Amino acid sequence: MSIDEARLTGTEDPLSAERAYELYWAELLGDAPRFTCAGTGCSAPLTCACLTKPEQTLLIRPYFRSHRLDDHAPTCEVVHGRGEAKPARGADVFEAERPAGHFRAPAAAPARRATPAGGGTHATRPRPSHYYRLSSLVQKFLEHRRDKDLAEAPVTIGGETTTYEALFRNVYRQKVADHLQTRAVWWGTASLRATKDGGYYLRFTRPFRHGDELLKPTITLTAKDVDAYPVRKLLRARLDKLIAEHEGYCVVFAWAKPWMPKDAEKPFVRFYIDNLDHIDVRSPEILEELKNTSRITPA
Repeated sequence: MSIDEARLTGTEDPLSAERAYELYWAELLGDAPRFTCAGTGCSAPLTCACLTKPEQTLLIRPYFRSHRLDDHAPTCEVVHGRGEAKPARGADVFEAERPAGHFRAPAAAPARRATPAGGGTHATRPRPSHYYRLSSLVQKFLEHRRDKDLAEAPVTIGGETTTYEALFRNVYRQKVADHLQTRAVWWGTASLRATKDGGYYLRFTRPFRHGDELLKPTITLTAKDVDAYPVRKLLRARLDKLIAEHEGYCVVFAWAKPWMPKDAEKPFVRFYIDNLDHIDVRSPEILEELKNTSRITPA
């Protein structure tokens, strides 16, 4: 059974599996964090699956799971429900910036007061999913693509609501001049290498079109930016593993606008990433997932 939220043992506020994953890789939860159920009057132990895995796929993603259903309290609506219809979920929300103090360990719980009859409300309150790392949206993109509802699935990003279908765009043979003002999640296969100063350089293997020319966009992640990133341990683990195991061949997703110089002797295209939450680099194994979830029906 997949469970959406849990409490870090000894704390009060529930956190999502995605939040636990980020805090773990930001080295704020220790080596072996323990979690308990966030249901009313319940303290059943939970495990956060895939917490220590740097890679993510459709099958490998963080989520909470129960050791035994019998561990949950009779009042626990997380596993027992209350006979209520599941509330509708709003649009997923991608926040362009994290709030101040976002990376801190969960606060210890005060002395718990008695729970009134009927229990709390946090587990049944309809809330949209708020995300800060593009990787979370990529995960949702893959799920909606699998479920064939990209055109119906709403997502709010940069203060505007659109659909996953409109937001995610492959760079291949797009006319770059038509998209210089288009901030989207641009994606495609790429080659990745480490730079001498400890950063990373990515070059897409498929091009934009510019007149008669084919231009492969590039992305540079400076060592300074990587070292300042709170989840740098996760980012370096992913990128170094791709270089070691796949010779740098990867699939990159970037929330950005394509940029071209106005007066360069030879045209080129770059994506500038000023926030490392806005890029997600994945194993080429994702290509099989994209192939298997293609919206194009074979002839």
